Amino acid sequence: MFGCILLALVYLAFLIWHEPWFSRRLEPGEAIAAIGGDYAESDPEERRAFEAFMDGDDGRPFYMLNLMRYRGQAEYRDGKLPDGGVAAGLTGREAGRLYERMVVPELLKRGCYPVFVSRKIGNLLSAGSGSDFFEEIAVVRYRSRRDMLSMVASRPFIEGIPHKWASLEKTVAVPTRLMLLVDLRTLVPLTLFAAYAIAGWF
Repeated sequence: MFGCILLALVYLAFLIWHEPWFSRRLEPGEAIAAIGGDYAESDPEERRAFEAFMDGDDGRPFYMLNLMRYRGQAEYRDGKLPDGGVAAGLTGREAGRLYERMVVPELLKRGCYPVFVSRKIGNLLSAGSGSDFFEEIAVVRYRSRRDMLSMVASRPFIEGIPHKWASLEKTVAVPTRLMLLVDLRTLVPLTLFAAYAIAGWF
């Protein structure tokens, strides 16, 4: 019995971390006020798209689909790393790894995490010119738009994001709503474990 209670408490703690139960929806204008003068150099159209997405907050989790093509050589402003070091010789992919090393802890702090990362192995069908530009795909689950805002407004993220822009030649980021996610390698053992546990109770 004690073991069952302990497992239930662990699962509850996981849900508290994972679900946006205690997160308020963003108010219109709150996102732009939170980032203030940060990202002032960003494209005005992208800034407006960010503001519209945040202002339309529905309080629910979402999945960000990222399509990425890396530069051959990383391109930092003035040739300097964020910490002032020399960026010469760093490839786009290496700069991307530096960004990942910074962003993953910031995601996990907020109940967010990557769910799928994959490298393209070939082109098969393309519906339009240039639509096959990407070489890697990453899908990141965000607990809420407020959590995403908290991350992009945080000092560690602002200091580390130059690695992202230095690494990428081209990228597209699209917020999506989950419709179906199946991984039988996880589903089958969990089902078998649950059936074994239920059988043991009777």
